[in-house]
Amino acid sequence: MNQITLRQRLLLLTLLPSTLIAIALVAYFTYSGINTLEAELRTKGLSTVRYLAPISEYSIISGQIESLHSLAQATVQDSGVKAAIIVNQKGRAMAVSGRVSLSGEILRQTPDGPRQVAENDRWVAFGAPVVRSLNEADSLFEPLNPEQKGSPPEVIGHVFVEFDKTELNARQADLFQRGLIIVLVGLILLAALAIAIADTLAKPLHQLALAVRQMSSGHFGTRVNATSSGELGILEHGFNEMANHIEEVHRSMQSRIEEATAQLAFQARHDPLTGLFNRREFEHRLDRALSSVQAGGDEFSVLFIDLDRFKPVNDTCGHLAGDELLRQISQLFQGRLREEDSLARLGGDEFGVLLANCSGQRARQVADDICGLAAAYRFIWQDKVFAIGASIGLASVNRRVRNITEILAAGDAACYRAKESGRNQVCEQETLNTQERRQEPGNWASRISIALADDRLILEALPLAALQDDVVTGHLVEIGARLNEPGQPPIALSALMDAAERYDLAPTIDLRFIDCAIAALARAKQAQRTLHCLVPISRASLGQSKVVEHIARGLASHNLPGSGLCLLFSEDVSTHQSSQIPEFLRQIRILGCQVGLSDFGGGLSSFSHLHTISPSYIKLSTSLTRDLGGNRASTALLRAVQEITADLGIYSIAENIDETPAIEQLKALGISYAQGKAIAPCEPFEVWLEGAVMR
Repeated sequence: MNQITLRQRLLLLTLLPSTLIAIALVAYFTYSGINTLEAELRTKGLSTVRYLAPISEYSIISGQIESLHSLAQATVQDSGVKAAIIVNQKGRAMAVSGRVSLSGEILRQTPDGPRQVAENDRWVAFGAPVVRSLNEADSLFEPLNPEQKGSPPEVIGHVFVEFDKTELNARQADLFQRGLIIVLVGLILLAALAIAIADTLAKPLHQLALAVRQMSSGHFGTRVNATSSGELGILEHGFNEMANHIEEVHRSMQSRIEEATAQLAFQARHDPLTGLFNRREFEHRLDRALSSVQAGGDEFSVLFIDLDRFKPVNDTCGHLAGDELLRQISQLFQGRLREEDSLARLGGDEFGVLLANCSGQRARQVADDICGLAAAYRFIWQDKVFAIGASIGLASVNRRVRNITEILAAGDAACYRAKESGRNQVCEQETLNTQERRQEPGNWASRISIALADDRLILEALPLAALQDDVVTGHLVEIGARLNEPGQPPIALSALMDAAERYDLAPTIDLRFIDCAIAALARAKQAQRTLHCLVPISRASLGQSKVVEHIARGLASHNLPGSGLCLLFSEDVSTHQSSQIPEFLRQIRILGCQVGLSDFGGGLSSFSHLHTISPSYIKLSTSLTRDLGGNRASTALLRAVQEITADLGIYSIAENIDETPAIEQLKALGISYAQGKAIAPCEPFEVWLEGAVMR
C-alpha cells in the first residue's frame, strides 16, 4: 500500500466507493426484477389451474373425453404453456395435450388446492383438484343428508399445467445484461472524471515530491514554482521557505561539527547509558594489561558478568525500568571495585571487570562479593520489587596468554557455564583452554531438537515433604529436567528453558513434562496410589489453546480427573502476560487442573496475584528462605507471607532446603511443604515413581 502513488490513491478513493455502490444498486434492482418475473410466472400458473379445474368438472363427471381434450388443447394454446393434463380421481390421464414432462408419480399426487407441484431449470408445473360442486337444483331432487352438510367436497380429478421457462430465462438474462451494461457505462464515465481530477491534484504534489527528493540528496538550492492556488499554493510557498531555512541551518551546522568532535571522542570510549567504559575501550585496556603482563608485570583477572532475571524487568515495566536497573547495578558494582579496576558494559545486561594486580583467591573473593551484592539487591520500580542475580565467569591472566581473544573466550565460557549450572554463581575457567567456548546461540535450536529426539532430556523428580497435618494426602512431586550432551556438563532446566523460549521450542518441552505427569498419574491410579504432580510451564505456553487441548486429550485417554495435575509458572511471567492468563486459567480449571506460582515473594506485587490467579500452591522465592533464622527481617516477611496464603487456603512450598535444622523452623512458621536435599535427593523421575509411589 505504501508503494501506491498519490494519483493512484486518488483514483482508488474515487472509484472504489462509487463502483461498490453502483454494483450494489444494479444487483439489487436486477435481483428484484428477476424475482418479479418468476412471481408473474407463478401467478399465471396458479390462475390457469384455478380456471381449468372448475370448467373440467362437468366433463369429468359425464365422461366427455373429447370435451376434456378440447380444454387441454385450448390451455396449451396459451402463451408459455407447455402441456396440460387432466386426470380422474384415480390418477389416470383422461386428456393430455403438449409435451408432458411430469412423471406418473407426480400425476398420482392429490394436491389439496392450487399449487406448484414440480420445477426444474426448463419448466415449472402447477396442479389443482377438480371437486364436485352442489348447486340449488340438487337440493330439490336429491336433498342432502344433514350429516353430510359439513363434509368436505368430493375430489373427482386433478388438472396439471406445465409452463416453459425458456422465455422467463431469456427475459432474466436480458435484464442482467442491461444491468451489467449500465454498470460498465457508469464506471467508464466515472473513471474518466476521476482521472481528470487525479491528474489536476497529483501534478503539483509530484513536483513537490521531486523537490523533496533533491533536497534529501543534498541539493539545498532546490525550489519549486509556486503557481498553484489554495492549499497547494500554501504547500509550495511553505516548501520554498523551509528550503531557505534548511540551507541556512546547513551552513551553521558545519561550525558545530567541530565542536562535537571532542564529545564524540569521549562517547566512543564510554557507554552512554551507564557512563562506564564500552566494549571497545575495555578490550583496549585488556590489550594494554596483557602487554604489561607479558613484559613482566603483575598478573590480573577478568570478570564477565551476565545479569540474571533481567528480561522480566524489561518485559513487565518497559525499557525505561531496564535502563534504570542497569544504571543502579553499575553504581553498585563500581562501589565494590578499586580505582585502578576497570568496569565496562559490554552490551545489553553484560558487564566486564578488569581486576588490576589481582588474581587467585583475591579475585575469587571479589567475584563472590559482586555475586552476593547482585543476589541481595532489590530493584524497585513503581509498585514492583524485583530480585535479580548475576552469573559470573572468572578468568586469570598470566604470561602464557597470547592475545585477548583467549581471555574473552575463557571468561565467556566460564560465564556461560555459571548460567547453565543454575545462575547466580561464579565459575572459573583456565585462560588457555580455548576449546570450551560458548555454544553459538543459533545452534541451540538444533541442540534442543536433537536432545528431544534422542531422549537426552532427563526428566527428574523433585519430591516434596509435608510439614503440616492439614495438607493434601499422598505423594506430591515437582517434575524437573536436565539436558545431557556427550562430552558436556549437564545443563540446568533454567538455562535450557531460557534458550528454548528464544527459539520457540519451550512449548515442546512443556508438553513433554505434561505427558510425563499424565502417564505417572495414570499408573498411580491403576495401583490405587494418590499422586499430585507439579508441572512447570514456560511463558510461551500460557494462553495457547493447543496446550489446553493436549491436556484434555491426555486426561481423557486415561480417564483421569485433572485434580492431580498442577501447572506451575513463574510469578514474573504472570505479570508480563496478565492479559492472556485469565482465559487460560479458566480453561485449565474447567478440566479440573490446579495452578501454582513459583518464585513467589520476590516483589511487592506478589500479593495482588493471589487474588487474580487464585493458585493452589506457591513456591516461595529463595530470597525469603536464604537467611532463615539468621535474619529477623527475612523471617518476619516469610511469616507474613505464610499467614496471608494460609488465610486464602493456599499451600506454601519452601525450595532448596538443604539443611535439616531449617525444616523445624519452617514447620514452626506454618510452611506447608519443603523441597531440597534435606527432604529427598533429586533423581530420575521413573526411578522415583517406581521406588516411592508404586512399591
